[in-house]
Amino acid sequence: MGTSEVNQEAGDGDRGGPNLTRCLFVQVKAEQAADFWSAGDHDGGGIVLSGADALRAASARARQMSRPVLADRRRYAGKNRPRGTARFAPAWIESQRAVNMATVLTDSGYVGQGDHEALEAILKQAASAGPDVCAVLPLHISWLADPGVKPLMTEVNQHEVPVALVLEHSGDPLGTQYAVNGLKRLLGESLVPVGLLSTDISGLGAMAYGAAWAAVGVTSSLRHLYPADRKGGPPFGAKRARHAIVPRLMTFMNVDRIAEGWANAQRHDDVDENLWRCFCVECGNRTMDRLVTCTELSLAAHNISILAELHQQVTDAASWEQAIGDALGCYDLLRHEYQVAWEPPAFMYAWLPRVGRRSWR
Repeated sequence: MGTSEVNQEAGDGDRGGPNLTRCLFVQVKAEQAADFWSAGDHDGGGIVLSGADALRAASARARQMSRPVLADRRRYAGKNRPRGTARFAPAWIESQRAVNMATVLTDSGYVGQGDHEALEAILKQAASAGPDVCAVLPLHISWLADPGVKPLMTEVNQHEVPVALVLEHSGDPLGTQYAVNGLKRLLGESLVPVGLLSTDISGLGAMAYGAAWAAVGVTSSLRHLYPADRKGGPPFGAKRARHAIVPRLMTFMNVDRIAEGWANAQRHDDVDENLWRCFCVECGNRTMDRLVTCTELSLAAHNISILAELHQQVTDAASWEQAIGDALGCYDLLRHEYQVAWEPPAFMYAWLPRVGRRSWR
């Protein structure tokens, strides 16, 4: 049975709960719920509230749920994360049912490299928790590599419980070909719906290859799972970097870098301003240097609007690869016409391996 068939059956009341097929969620911190409640209010959209207060935030707005809502406790994040063998909190499971979440997400611990016991513990608990439960699997990225992906698929299929992957990496978890290939294999051979939490633009690629749904974070900390031993970071008191999607490049980029690129391009008499304008509802045909000084809400509204547009365009593997190819073409144009030497993000080469890292030039 293929993934799409499983997803359709899940929508008819089988294990997996409501049909969330091709739902693109926006993932936000629970304390931001009031500001972002309408963020996922577009066709095929939804919202994921993150953190220990996610259910409280959902309860406060239960009557305003016009789109699917999920609650991700993110117990698996941070330096003191529990191992995946930790027991689920019954109150967390039952409270999601009481608030009528679109599906019940487990408050799982972390599954480290080769930790089969933790993986099995999460899936076993989820399978016995009820037909509306989805097992959150916060995974070391090695689970998508050989030989890890085979036992991962085996365990998921044996327990017959829908799963939501959270991929750990210090940068981009789907920025390598081995990770993308492992994900493709899992999606192609899974007998249950597979979703992704805390992902980025690659979540659209995952859905193009069969993922049931994906949740893209509004901040970088919600777009992947940082390792527990992560070191470094900005100096104390430093301004947190702000990132915006450059539509034609299909890339999250630091807003200061976007402004610098626009300034460099303006030195050319024949600059094509359409490359630097955003036509989303929030930006209204303004040049993207506005994103440097706009509010956090305006920045998020821009990103969400672009993601929603991409969601409508990317419907299968062919359209996903076409979108990447178009973006690489724009990178090429910027380099050769305006001497804006930006490097395409690694995920593009991971999803489109036949395009060599230098061949786009």
